[in-house]
Amino acid sequence: MTTMRGYRPFLPQPLLEALRRRSQPHETIPGLAIAEGLEAQFPQVLCADALEFVCALYRQVQPELAAVLEQRQLDRAFLDEVTARCTQENQDTPFESADYRTAIGQRDRRGRVVVGPLSEPTQGEQVTIPDFLVGDQITLFGPPDSAKMTINAMNALHRRLPGEHPIVAELVSASGQVPRWGADSEDSKTPTADNMLSAQENLRACFAGAIDFVEERTGKAYALAESGTSKPIKRFVGLAIPDGNYLLDGEPLPLHLLDFGLHLFHNATRPEALIFYVPKLENEEEAAYLRNMIAAAEALIAERHRDYALGSVRVILVFENPRAIFRISEMAAALHPYFLGGSLGWHDYLASAARLFKHDPNYRIPVKADPNIVINHIRESHQILVDHLAPIGALKIGGMYGVLYEDGNPASFEVSMVGYIRDVVTQLKRGLDGFWVAHPSFVRIGIALTEAWRRSQQDASDESLKTLVRALVPNPVELEPLLAFLDAPDIEGLASDHPNYARGVLAADIEVSDVIANDDPEEVRYNVFQALQYLADWLCGNGCVALPATMKNTAGETVFVRIMDDLATTERSRWELWHEVHHGRVSRSLFEQILAEEIDFIRSNRSLPVKRVQVQWSGDAARWYPVAIKILRQLVLAPEPAEFVSELMLPFTYGWVRSSDDPWATAQNLSDGQLGDY
Repeated sequence: MTTMRGYRPFLPQPLLEALRRRSQPHETIPGLAIAEGLEAQFPQVLCADALEFVCALYRQVQPELAAVLEQRQLDRAFLDEVTARCTQENQDTPFESADYRTAIGQRDRRGRVVVGPLSEPTQGEQVTIPDFLVGDQITLFGPPDSAKMTINAMNALHRRLPGEHPIVAELVSASGQVPRWGADSEDSKTPTADNMLSAQENLRACFAGAIDFVEERTGKAYALAESGTSKPIKRFVGLAIPDGNYLLDGEPLPLHLLDFGLHLFHNATRPEALIFYVPKLENEEEAAYLRNMIAAAEALIAERHRDYALGSVRVILVFENPRAIFRISEMAAALHPYFLGGSLGWHDYLASAARLFKHDPNYRIPVKADPNIVINHIRESHQILVDHLAPIGALKIGGMYGVLYEDGNPASFEVSMVGYIRDVVTQLKRGLDGFWVAHPSFVRIGIALTEAWRRSQQDASDESLKTLVRALVPNPVELEPLLAFLDAPDIEGLASDHPNYARGVLAADIEVSDVIANDDPEEVRYNVFQALQYLADWLCGNGCVALPATMKNTAGETVFVRIMDDLATTERSRWELWHEVHHGRVSRSLFEQILAEEIDFIRSNRSLPVKRVQVQWSGDAARWYPVAIKILRQLVLAPEPAEFVSELMLPFTYGWVRSSDDPWATAQNLSDGQLGDY
């Protein structure tokens, strides 16, 4: 079997050899070895038939996957080389000039346009939406970590806010819609073996309608509602990550194939369970690999289930890469007949654009503190999504709203609702079929907003939308500009023939933000404060956390909120910090000073009314904060940073590393120099 060189950044040779020593050969499957204890802990998920299916699938597709990952590395090297050359050529060219050169549109030695649109676009095939997914795509995203979280996500439609206005219930009922649930085993999940396999168990029970839970502390019982439950859509991880808990012929199984394969095997007789969100594909070549993987998997399943209908698996791509956004039609065509639609995950999208431009000293990512990123900087991307997917009848879904309010704080609820309404209405104006939310409390409001918006478009005299907005935001200071926003047209974006259009699509045409400069110490501090807490919590095993933050209301007052962070938000934070330090706009000494101050703030828990520590330096987190600090320093200070944060974090998902006396020393000794001292 070909060695997967693309996985070496995640599993350096010394670590892989240690995993080999700690794995146990499977009793009946030749070549397979599994981390000690997993089969006994999860006997139903890891039954021999399921593992045999996964291994057979991997043996079929492994050569193509190896080639795809190898090409990724070649393409990144090419883009870095071109960007460095363009930097020299641009020395006397203003950043806003149409003559400013970038890697967009440049061809490699094989004549491939590595990033950018093709001169002769491909027309995608027509898409048929399964009956059970027809309708609005208001999607709650979160991990199926536990039975309780799974049940809460499934029952999100029934989660009423205290004092819910009657207009909400009327609109939700009239819509006839139920939410979707993005059951996320990717960016909002720490990929320990226990976490991934527990998610498999919970989703399997969910689709079987046989999941319940009794809280030991309170005795409260949780069960699925009799009607109106969410439609789960599993998101598995991208192609880049291996799983060293499972070795086939001494090499790690791909985590995406393992997670997809186990889920398909155990839910093959339930078509509603075979819809998947797929993240981080970069071009049509990778989409073709995914199509071939699914086709091979379905053929193997059909051998076991004679009544299995080929084509039951359908995928929604998350377009969150600057290469992918220009190739939507090509990727849709390459995935036929499995392609169902796409969404725009904008945090990872901005992070991967920042990686693309890492050698360009003039590039600046939109600041994390900007509350209007979706409105001001994602318009062209949304338009591309609609233009390419609407003609073929595919789903076209927006991104995440993650600004949460503090319970019992009216000002916090108000500022959160203002942002939510603006985001939702903006995406509906652009012709999207739905959007993502980060908390169950936003589901009913999202469905109500969508139904009210639809009424306003069908009948200009209908007052449902304004009645709903007045109920959610009664304060006249906030309400009046919000009502004006509802009636206003969308912002005017760049025309497709504008010389800077391609850069505008990637939000790569910004010189200085009108919110706060990227190198402002407070923006640096915000990114450090949030990233440190997230990294520590991820290392604790929690892939998503609502981190304290503040926003300004219309009156200019500072209001406390929470921002739901996952690995995608941390990727964009670390790239913003890296750019500012690497290109000299923020000195290393200033970064070190701010980092030291934020470490002291968190360790001492010196929370303030407008700045609070969510991940306390105590208990399990106290063990992991020192590791989080080292990882953040490397992400920001390394001259050539890791492609993905998870390259540095993955060693800490293995149980024997986690339980060692010094996890950092254990992982560093096995990292072959990848975990450095910065």
